[in-house]
Amino acid sequence: MKITMIAGAVVASLTMATAVSAKEGAYYGVGVTQQSIDDTGSGVDVMTLDGRFGAYFNENFSGEVRLGVGITDDDYFGADVEMKHYYGAYLRAGVPVTDGFYPYAIAGYTKSKIEVSDFGVTASDSESDFSYGLGADFSVSKNVDITLEFMRYLDKDGVEIDGIGLGFKARL
Repeated sequence: MKITMIAGAVVASLTMATAVSAKEGAYYGVGVTQQSIDDTGSGVDVMTLDGRFGAYFNENFSGEVRLGVGITDDDYFGADVEMKHYYGAYLRAGVPVTDGFYPYAIAGYTKSKIEVSDFGVTASDSESDFSYGLGADFSVSKNVDITLEFMRYLDKDGVEIDGIGLGFKARL
């Protein structure tokens, strides 16, 4: 009986060690995000190129900072709308379901700058807000993950900025 319990504990420890070793240390990543900027029912869609740098505190929690820049713009009643940039700091909480699948919730703070140009006149506005979302890492090798994520970056003063992103991240 004791041998069975010890063997079970050893197997469980080895399984946990594999999951922990896969999610520790620092990482960096790059991705693209389709962002929807909605202002009281009317919206535009823009694309951003995103960079991130983060670190795992343990197998369930990591923190990261991100910077995104607009790579496409959209037209809103003749005006050109562009996401100039955004940046933020976030905490991710996840559970390794398998060696290759890691779903997570993410929350933090985002500041974004949007620029609107029409008839040669340009105006910009910056807003910041609490951000949250859901995502998943899909391991393609020991050190590289594909990431898929939905975020609500901003919901303030009648403006919502949502995004769905696809990217990769690699451990350092």
